[in-house]
Amino acid sequence: MLLSSFSSKTKRLEMAGLKSEGTGRPVIALHGWLDNAASFLPLSSMQSCEQAFYALELPGHGHSEHRPSSAQYNLVDNVIDVLAFVDSLEEGCEFDLVGHSLGGIVASLVAAAVPERVKHLVLLDSLGPLTDEIENVLPQLRKAVAKAASLKNSKLNVYKTKELAAKARMAGVGKIGFEASSILVDRGIKAVEGGYIWSSDSRLFEPSLLRFSEAQVEALFGGIECPVLLIVGESGYFREYETINKRLSYIGKLEKHIVEGGHHFHMEGDVKKTAEIIDEFLAR
Repeated sequence: MLLSSFSSKTKRLEMAGLKSEGTGRPVIALHGWLDNAASFLPLSSMQSCEQAFYALELPGHGHSEHRPSSAQYNLVDNVIDVLAFVDSLEEGCEFDLVGHSLGGIVASLVAAAVPERVKHLVLLDSLGPLTDEIENVLPQLRKAVAKAASLKNSKLNVYKTKELAAKARMAGVGKIGFEASSILVDRGIKAVEGGYIWSSDSRLFEPSLLRFSEAQVEALFGGIECPVLLIVGESGYFREYETINKRLSYIGKLEKHIVEGGHHFHMEGDVKKTAEIIDEFLAR
């Protein structure tokens, strides 16, 4: 697939990303935290999917609009944003979802919220949100409120060159190589006096005000009715959080594959095998 840039005004926000033309149910692909639509470029180049494909940038990421200063970046708000975008394509249409990391969390919530519309769900190194025990709810709220206040006037780092920005991203969330980092940087920065800054909203660094409990995650995953494909990197984050393995039992129709690579295996791991697994799954 060849992807080209798009921008779409929804009922909520201006949302951007990369797309390919196709027929039938659209595939909506959602990137990870602080990533952007370009994270799907390596994967899409090896896919043979004939469906319309939209690598959508979540609010505050890539070229999508930032939330207004009066709003917060609450996880569940992304569910409404994704549905608003899909309805801008065709009101009430059915669709497939692919999500990496944060994008997988959002995709899971969308699939649970509108099971009659989501026909396939693909999760890439992602199996639900962070959770809190009851004793951590109040400390988390206090920390998040304090952090939100302290970030209001924070200054962004200015990188003199794109190469320096790419080197900085290499050490970021889900450490990646220079080539993959450069792909993300191309859509993740904007020019300013003296160089470049990240285009993502700095408020994305603010902690969540509240987190789900594990019981809530189980209830939500139990509401996913479509077939689910989970692909994890053999050295990705999934292996670091063995406690979430129990979530495999929360989903009714689940198949799991392990491929070579880390958290961004869809960019710099066994991309070809990942593409083949996804294509076969979506074609069912």
